[in-house]
Amino acid sequence: MARALIHLNLWVLGALLVVVVPLVVVAIQATIRRLAPSIVSGEHNDVAGFLIAVVGVVYAVTLAFIVIVTWEEFRDARDTVEAEAGALRALYRDTRPLPEPMATQSGQLIVRYAEEVSTTEWDAMDNGRSSTTSFELIGDLFSTLGQVRDLSPTQQTFLSNALDRLDEVTVRRAQRIGASEESTPPVLWAAIIVGGIVTLGFALIFGVSNEQLHYLMVGGFAAVLALQVFVILVLSHPFSGQIRVEPTAFEQVARDFH
Repeated sequence: MARALIHLNLWVLGALLVVVVPLVVVAIQATIRRLAPSIVSGEHNDVAGFLIAVVGVVYAVTLAFIVIVTWEEFRDARDTVEAEAGALRALYRDTRPLPEPMATQSGQLIVRYAEEVSTTEWDAMDNGRSSTTSFELIGDLFSTLGQVRDLSPTQQTFLSNALDRLDEVTVRRAQRIGASEESTPPVLWAAIIVGGIVTLGFALIFGVSNEQLHYLMVGGFAAVLALQVFVILVLSHPFSGQIRVEPTAFEQVARDFH
């Protein structure tokens, strides 16, 4: 469900969470004040204030933890892409001293891989999938490098380095695909949603005699919570939506070596 939501227009999604949700909460508060006018007196505020302070702190810590973890996963996905593209670039350089036709064949496969990843596979990752063609291109690279024979000691060193780089590309690709398929566990979303409802519930029963001030406080509180949820949502899939890791590094490899 989270992936489907982040495919919405970013402004629409932000408005739904940061504007519509607080308005709904304010409407609920108005209804409570009308149906239970005694809440305005605030005689229960000592107990309600203590409870909202405890629940609010626990929920704020939980949200902050999830925001930090989500951002770190997003940053790790970006670093993985940079590392994979860097290894691909080094692989191209290490295959240049190899004898023909292996050097040319390897170079062509590397460029094709960079183009495939930056186009077809990137589009597939937007929906948590991958490209079989990019996987096959890695296999073709291993096969091509495995056919190299009669090398000089210097060429043998470059071949060994090239195989190490290709291994790194393979590992980084697996990490990238894994990051595109993963999502925030349902238990965390349950904690976010239930915690938000409970926290806002305590805020709604807090009595304030000034009606406009009461609505402003509750609406602002709901907007802050909704904003944190919005951040978690848009960063939860690093290769999906409008805020995502871009294939710029692979596009640059394809341009440089094409």
